[in-house]
Amino acid sequence: MRAAAFVLTGVLLFLVFGLTGPGVRAAGPTLTIVSPADHAVIGNGTSVPVIFVVSDFNLTRPGAGAPGPSPTEGHVDVYVDGVLTMAVSQETIELSLASGTYTILLRLVSDNGTALSPDVTSSISVTVTQGPAVGTPRIEISYVEIMYPNPGLVLGRDVIVSFRITDFALVPPGRGEPVPNEGHIAVFLDGVYYMAMTAFRPIPFSDLVDGEHTVMVRLVDDAGRALTPDASDSVTFRIQFAAIVDINPYLSITQIVLAGAIFVVLFYRRLGRNLLSTFSARFGGKKA
Repeated sequence: MRAAAFVLTGVLLFLVFGLTGPGVRAAGPTLTIVSPADHAVIGNGTSVPVIFVVSDFNLTRPGAGAPGPSPTEGHVDVYVDGVLTMAVSQETIELSLASGTYTILLRLVSDNGTALSPDVTSSISVTVTQGPAVGTPRIEISYVEIMYPNPGLVLGRDVIVSFRITDFALVPPGRGEPVPNEGHIAVFLDGVYYMAMTAFRPIPFSDLVDGEHTVMVRLVDDAGRALTPDASDSVTFRIQFAAIVDINPYLSITQIVLAGAIFVVLFYRRLGRNLLSTFSARFGGKKA
């Protein structure tokens, strides 16, 4: 009996002191970002939808809660790369971001903006691109067209090269850090950088010299670096210029001869009229 009473007393003491000891405390507020996933890629230039859940905390519209700091009531401050962007009380928000990689951090705060103690936050990293979120970029030269004199005849010095791409968005260089499936086209002529293309239009080449030429088009990121894996295509063609005979010397001689003939005709026509008038006057006077 004494042993049983001793054990029962120990259990009671353990329950009393254990439950009220410093190691056991009530659960505090929590904040968890549900979507998007950490390191997600948001494609096609769309806004970033952020969904989060809060527990043991009452979300209130900023400015409508208790006047002083409250550990159980307030709103969420949204930071993008350390900059306070907005304060919200709903668990779904939309962030419009340019191309790039960002850190999004959410923090529970009291109505007056005071952070909780301990601090309650949740953060993720996302990448925004104007291209698709998934896919392997490709580029392909679709055709080469000789502009002059007739399509398909290699007689002129002007050539047009057309292309098509998939799973890639063309944007002007210098927009920021490289992101997936976005950039521009680097054009090379005979191994030498020729120009950057940022729009879907044919590439013109003018005044090419006779002989073989190779045009290569390559997809590159914002910094001008080739993609991995490489996405490029090339075409080789031959220019054979048909020289046009210069008729200027012959034209000059013809003009001189023609001018002389006109002068002679006019001169003799005037001389003939003068002679005819002289003869008419003389013979008319004799008859009178």
